[in-house]
Amino acid sequence: MNKARVIPVEKRIPEIPEKIFLFRSCTGSLEYPGTENAIKEIMKILGIEVVMDPDQTCCSGYLLTCSGYLPEVSLAATARNLALVEAKGLDTYVFCNGCFGYNKELSHILLHNPDYLKMANDLIGRWGYEYKGRTNIFHVQELYYRLKDRIASKVVRPLNGLRVAAHYGCHYLAQQYEILDDGDLPTFHEELFEILGATPVTYKEGRACCGYSVGRGFTHREEVVQPHLGKKLRSAKEAGVELITTVCPGCNVALDREQPNLAKNGHGEINIPVIDLGQLIALALGVPVEKLGFKANTVPLNGVLEKLGLKGV
Repeated sequence: MNKARVIPVEKRIPEIPEKIFLFRSCTGSLEYPGTENAIKEIMKILGIEVVMDPDQTCCSGYLLTCSGYLPEVSLAATARNLALVEAKGLDTYVFCNGCFGYNKELSHILLHNPDYLKMANDLIGRWGYEYKGRTNIFHVQELYYRLKDRIASKVVRPLNGLRVAAHYGCHYLAQQYEILDDGDLPTFHEELFEILGATPVTYKEGRACCGYSVGRGFTHREEVVQPHLGKKLRSAKEAGVELITTVCPGCNVALDREQPNLAKNGHGEINIPVIDLGQLIALALGVPVEKLGFKANTVPLNGVLEKLGLKGV
């Protein structure tokens, strides 16, 4: 795979949008619905309208990865979803690294292979859709960084030096197209932590994969993924990390949901809460805690919230 091209945010998103299409994530909306709500609350505070569509379906990439069906199905699903956005004249913003990767890759395949594009459009055309490649695809974390000055001006609940570590996730940093930062040593999340009043923490295993993907769910969860994940999280604990942020619901599931299993299987007690970057930003912008969905977390945030002078959940 070719190394991702690093594109400065001002070139990648040259104009701050007044309105965005928010692409729902199956895992995010089901496992951690507070993530989706946090994005809506952030955009409301920053003066950006969020548009969604109940006809949007799953990006379908996860089933494609698992060889659940032929690629043609995912190509058609991608064409249909992006045609929905194009009809609104908007760009597509996702909050899942998987949705980002699959939409980018499958749309690239469609737009560079006329036969595939015709196949997909012939199928979705039965329901009145046509994909033309007119919507740009961004991860919402890129918009956060583009808006960092606006975010800094809206902080009403500084994070009081909270020691936060970033988990960027493979499916963003390993993109073969374009991303905002160096795929090996990214720092743009840490810049966002600082403007929120948190203390960015790096740790030895910070760039290690969460192990979610097919391994966690289907094949080698106990013998491969859990020892790997235990090593990663113990490294964070040794560095004094109080909170980990992700930008992918799949990573969040692995890092949060697996902690009790790690303890049960002899990989250590970790007890580090894990939330989405958007939830952290929303917290600093003063969004009420009850709107951020922290009750969905396996590892509770009570200690973090108490440090910030807030009630636990």
